[in-house]
Amino acid sequence: MPSPRPSMIPGWRDLTTMGPYRRDHWVALRVALAIGVPLVLLWATGSMPLAIFAVFGAFTSVYGRGLSVFGRFRMQSIAAGSLLASVGVGAVIALSPERALLVLPAATVWAFLMSLLGDRVRWAPPGPMFQIFALAAIAALAVGGEVLLVGIGVAVATAAWSLLLGLAFGAVGVVVDRARARTGAETSGPTRAAAAGTTVAGVDPARAGAADAGAGAAGTGRSGLAPATGSIRSVRPVRSTTVGRAGMFAVGTLIAGAIPLLIGIGHPYWAMVSAIAGLSAATGFHRVLRATHRLVGTVLGLGVAAVLLAFEPSGLVVVLLVIVLQGGVELFIVRNYTIGLLFLTPLVLVMGRLAGDVSAGQLLLERGVETAIGVAVAIGIAVVLEWRPWSREPATETQAR
Repeated sequence: MPSPRPSMIPGWRDLTTMGPYRRDHWVALRVALAIGVPLVLLWATGSMPLAIFAVFGAFTSVYGRGLSVFGRFRMQSIAAGSLLASVGVGAVIALSPERALLVLPAATVWAFLMSLLGDRVRWAPPGPMFQIFALAAIAALAVGGEVLLVGIGVAVATAAWSLLLGLAFGAVGVVVDRARARTGAETSGPTRAAAAGTTVAGVDPARAGAADAGAGAAGTGRSGLAPATGSIRSVRPVRSTTVGRAGMFAVGTLIAGAIPLLIGIGHPYWAMVSAIAGLSAATGFHRVLRATHRLVGTVLGLGVAAVLLAFEPSGLVVVLLVIVLQGGVELFIVRNYTIGLLFLTPLVLVMGRLAGDVSAGQLLLERGVETAIGVAVAIGIAVVLEWRPWSREPATETQAR
């Protein structure tokens, strides 16, 4: 077996690299509204136990970064269908008394299928992470069929709301873009031409920068270079087949989910999601880097979560925390994954505390342990795939850094 490649080991600079600011506040605002409005309505009607369904419907809004208005609508529509199908499959599993045994094989198969779909439509964020999260989390609910049915309705309504928000923000972006084009015409001909070109393309100006980054990631196959470190802009792997990538996610889901079940830790889907998050990067080095980001960010985020949970937030305070934290995730997750997890980790734990199933201390412990399990699985698979004897891929990650 070849000797270890130094390029597989992330450096401090790789972890601290901050991607360029590309008007991400508009994305943060849109995603925060996508989850915030449904949660406020659920709180006002005394239906907060259904909040988890709203969250998975609102995940629709995180897709389509950098696309044109209707391109994003198409992408988000496909993502919404996959998320709602994941919720539906999870609900069916939740009705079975053997749900704890059924969820792992179901999630494994689902990861394979959703990876195929994701590669087909080239959605970003890449990978089947949100779909597996939705399926496994809903499958773990110990509720009746009527609650599950109402919850699915909440997920559908939230997904529809997210799609409408995407269209609305895109339309506003086009109007603003045209206004800038007219203003630019008074000062510079070239400025006018550039702005008009953007307007004709229908690109949401809040996403234009992200589109450039996405194009750069998609074009890495031609140059052999991996996408920028420290971000989640990668869309498609540099070297792997669609089926091979789907198999990688399936194996990662199976191993990461089996370990918590065997040792008796709750929330095994946290380990599955962590493994998928790491494996979603484009190359071996970037999978290790993403997994390392995941571990470091989660450890730091647990400290933030511990402080927030110590105040025992409830009711509307929890709703407001979720809105602010979700906005923070979208503001930073693309620029630096570790910083994004400083918001994501407490967000997940605040929502978990809302369910009231276990104590805050147990949630913190399980999140940390299961993240470590998923990260270890992701790194293990990345190393095996990179160092396999039959691999003839050139080590170009060092150039990318």
